[in-house]
Amino acid sequence: MLYLLERKSLEKMLIPYKNNLPLVSMGIVDAGSNKRINVDAHLDFASSKTIMPTYIANELNLSFAGSDETVTGAGIIHIPYYEVTIEVFGQVHDNVHVGCLDFPERTPARALLGRDILDNYRICLDGKRKEIEVS
Repeated sequence: MLYLLERKSLEKMLIPYKNNLPLVSMGIVDAGSNKRINVDAHLDFASSKTIMPTYIANELNLSFAGSDETVTGAGIIHIPYYEVTIEVFGQVHDNVHVGCLDFPERTPARALLGRDILDNYRICLDGKRKEIEVS
């Protein structure tokens, strides 16, 4: 038997690129303390998981939720995960296991928004207009 879950309908949103990149504002919230950090996250359709830098896990004093090996373009790495709430596109995603990696200092993105969140939406990147359409 197949069950379909109804998702709250999202009005079509147009989000302009930031610094000529598909970056969106993303809130990372510790469910226990409600501490929150907002970051610019790069839409990363190649990443199965959302990734945040280590300093956020430290600043929010997040609880470790486990770890796993992950395949990247640079090879196989060991990545720790932390359970957080993600707020993006005006919606809340609870109990998300977000990976934790250090980002290069010169990177304009402070996080990577992966398919664990992106697969909940229809997203179109319009490179000519430099905007993101989300529905």
